[in-house]
Amino acid sequence: MIDLDGAMIGMITLDRRDAERPGHVRPDAGEAGPGYLFLPEAWGFGYAAEACAAALDWSPAHFPASRWCSAPRPLNDRAMRLAAKVGFTEVERFEEYGAEEWFGLWFSVTPSG
Repeated sequence: MIDLDGAMIGMITLDRRDAERPGHVRPDAGEAGPGYLFLPEAWGFGYAAEACAAALDWSPAHFPASRWCSAPRPLNDRAMRLAAKVGFTEVERFEEYGAEEWFGLWFSVTPSG
């Protein structure tokens, strides 16, 4: 839960991506990604980026074998900016629910080479 001055303004989750959904880099579909939901009046202030970055920075110590992914729709400008801002790198694009999806991975340490 994310609070601002004692009021709940949103939440961040770290959710496993279902194996039957498209967009995976491992056969066992072990990826998970941040989910977020914020009140509209909290949009545009960077709270989601700050909370997602904190959750992702916290995650390697608690879930060391996890790969963190993000799959926003490219038409969702805010979600795409958030994915880039917290460090997701594009791996592929695919179609789901009749629309193009962007699939990116986050690395706790910048990959070499």
